[in-house]
Amino acid sequence: MLEKFILKDDKLLMNKPSDSSIFARKALPFLILIFVLAILLRSLFVFVTGTQDFLEGDGGNYYTMIQQLAQDHVYSYGSEDPNSRVTPGFPIFAYIVLSVSSFNIDLYKWVQILIGAATILPVYYFIKANTRAVYGLIGALFVALYPPFIYMTGLFLTETLFVFLLALFFASWQRMWNKPSLWNIILNAALLSWGILTRPGMLPIIFIAALFLVLSKSKRRILFPYLLTVAVCFLPWVLRNYIVLHEFTILAAGSGNALLAGAFPYFKESANYTEMYALGLSQSQYGMRVILNGLSDQFFYYLGWFSYGKLYYLFSNMWVSSSLNFPKLYVYGGVLLHYGITACSIPALLYLLIKKNFMAFCFTGMLLFQLLFIPTARYGAPFFILTVMSVGLAAYSLQKGTKQVVTLKKMTD
Repeated sequence: MLEKFILKDDKLLMNKPSDSSIFARKALPFLILIFVLAILLRSLFVFVTGTQDFLEGDGGNYYTMIQQLAQDHVYSYGSEDPNSRVTPGFPIFAYIVLSVSSFNIDLYKWVQILIGAATILPVYYFIKANTRAVYGLIGALFVALYPPFIYMTGLFLTETLFVFLLALFFASWQRMWNKPSLWNIILNAALLSWGILTRPGMLPIIFIAALFLVLSKSKRRILFPYLLTVAVCFLPWVLRNYIVLHEFTILAAGSGNALLAGAFPYFKESANYTEMYALGLSQSQYGMRVILNGLSDQFFYYLGWFSYGKLYYLFSNMWVSSSLNFPKLYVYGGVLLHYGITACSIPALLYLLIKKNFMAFCFTGMLLFQLLFIPTARYGAPFFILTVMSVGLAAYSLQKGTKQVVTLKKMTD
């Protein structure tokens, strides 16, 4: 029974619809124009209008970490001693790029600009593969124009790389599902691993992907090589932590900080570190203690915080600042785009969940996982890649259903 539940998705949204329209055949020039537009907007912000310090805040910590890795061969965030406070997906990528370029920051900025602009390609591919070319181009245009996707390009943070990997994962999953060759399986599993090691918020996708593969009769054989590839990708990081730090850490030791910071409703209280140390608890353990005690003593208050409250902090505002320094009309348009796509994504996600769509389950899993941690607009921004894909798929499916109803009505009149 459960197997039939999942297999319905194979027929609905995992097969590419026939698309022989003139517009589809001529989509490439439009896609190139959108790509050029994305590069222009990002380079304009990074090199001309933006006033944001590229290495401010966490960016400066990452840069110091990478310098230390290059000079002293010590992998450590916020310390001179080895640690596992952050996952290696972004630091190792940045280390490779900066080492090759002799730590030329401007060159790294161009790499990040190109990655940000290139994100339109997997978004276009995924949406077009499930709908029509016009939907893919609209999704690509959203990625090119959405202000937070431009803003994040001007910061030395994980977001630009993570958003690209997130979009690339779903495009790769689509290809693997339609053509489950060994290469496609390895590529998708490797992208998932890199994405998780860049931002652990993708972790729930491993379990959702495994579930979909198990419950699809034609795809069960994929599961073993898929999980084996994930294990191989994680192995160097896990072994390094065990050998160097004598600890078994799969993700990051610093994740407890984000959990603890998000444990107190509406940020009205802060952690009592004196109590935490007296109890001999880690940040993760103390954070869970605060959450469980809160649910026990003030159930509805804490339930509201871990649902509506955190969703509000994640999505009520765009992740952008005055440093974007673009024309007000553009920023106001971005605000309308933000609230418009947010409003549309709610029914779209619910609709796709009913239709048992893989991406919708991943979106929901990632969102529920994120609700455990500190909610900020920065951590909400990557979800807008998933919102635009969700809205595109749902809009096409509804339009297709409406056309079928209209056609049927005409036939019966």
